[in-house]
Amino acid sequence: MCSHSQAEALRLGFKAMQFNFVVSTNEVAVSLWRKHGFSIVGTLPGAFQHRVHGYVDAYVMFKTLAA
Repeated sequence: MCSHSQAEALRLGFKAMQFNFVVSTNEVAVSLWRKHGFSIVGTLPGAFQHRVHGYVDAYVMFKTLAA
């Protein structure tokens, strides 16, 4: 999904991508997006109610796309 969405964004002429809501406790997702070149550019404090951890942060993740 990550590679496909970036390729499709480039094909459509986008210069960057942003994911507005990556739950901080989802370490697999955070690691995946970082592996694909995304950085955390913002934190939404307590934006997600986790069933085990209560309210946790969500991240805004961003990447400039290279043609």
